Amino acid sequence: MILQILLSLSIAGVLSAQTLELHQTGLSDSGEIEISVVAQLKGTMASGISFYVALPEGVFEVLGVDRPYVQGPLLAPAVEFINKAMPLAESIGAPAGMVILPYAAVRGAGADRGRTGKGVVARFSLRPLAPGPQWVRLISTPIYESKIVLHDGVGEQVFQNLVDIELGGSGAEREKRAGDGRRSWAEVKAGWLTPVAP
Repeated sequence: MILQILLSLSIAGVLSAQTLELHQTGLSDSGEIEISVVAQLKGTMASGISFYVALPEGVFEVLGVDRPYVQGPLLAPAVEFINKAMPLAESIGAPAGMVILPYAAVRGAGADRGRTGKGVVARFSLRPLAPGPQWVRLISTPIYESKIVLHDGVGEQVFQNLVDIELGGSGAEREKRAGDGRRSWAEVKAGWLTPVAP
């Protein structure tokens, strides 16, 4: 009986896990590559999102570096709080040798601001500067959390799975658990604030 309950809970957790994915959706004659950031919300109602894309330094030119992302339809219209390439000097705790492209947007107040399902949350474009395959990654760490803002506009939920993409090669994608099993910053904070039972 206990085994059945645990199995049911684990299956429910897998089925409800939110995923954020990178997909190549365009390639121009001049070699510019369009990438879409796609969220699979699995029934969770979201009113906003924040995520971090990591690019190998010196390998790609980010087009529109002052505003690289174009908002996608899943959460539009939303107010963008972050939409600018992060200077390397400010990328404290980021993976070594990587340029970070952060994005954060939240829908305004109102009863119908929650969205669910699967769809594009943003797009951005790159121009390769070096030949050969290179991975473009989504990251989620206690400092750079990729997460959704829940429909109440207050609660947050970290993406459980992230899908990276290889550009200039086979176009392969690889899925990974967000944070590689590390605790989220919200979990760290909750651990500090939760009183210990006597």
